[in-house]
Amino acid sequence: MKSTSWKKDYLVVMHSDYDNTWSCKTIPCTFMQALRFIRAKGWTNALDKDTVRIVTLTEWATLPKYEVAA
Repeated sequence: MKSTSWKKDYLVVMHSDYDNTWSCKTIPCTFMQALRFIRAKGWTNALDKDTVRIVTLTEWATLPKYEVAA
């Protein structure tokens, strides 16, 4: 059986109440790396409040993002 635990297809994203968008805080990483990043930053309470999420790359494509006007 092939292991999928080394696939780097997760991101840590944070919600902004100001403009109701999500911003990416990490590069693609494994699920455990994402959990350790959140714990190291002290964002465990934000994870419980759903202000910070761990999403896959396909979920990230569907979330509203901040667009810079040119």
